[in-house]
Amino acid sequence: MKTQEERIAHLEETVYFQDQTIRELNEALTAQQFQMDEMEKRLVAMQTKLRSLLPLVEEGGMDDGPPPHYGSV
Repeated sequence: MKTQEERIAHLEETVYFQDQTIRELNEALTAQQFQMDEMEKRLVAMQTKLRSLLPLVEEGGMDDGPPPHYGSV
């Protein structure tokens, strides 16, 4: 049977490793949240760009005329 000091030492060790795991999980969660925030900013930018291009698509695009190499013939 373990002595009271051994049991307390085991509990302290367990708490230490749990605290370390919690810190590591918090760091991972914080990094993931940062990545999600960046991805959300990019998504909003892409949506804005797409909305600005949508009228061109609906109108059939832009007609720039024939390619430049057609004029040299």
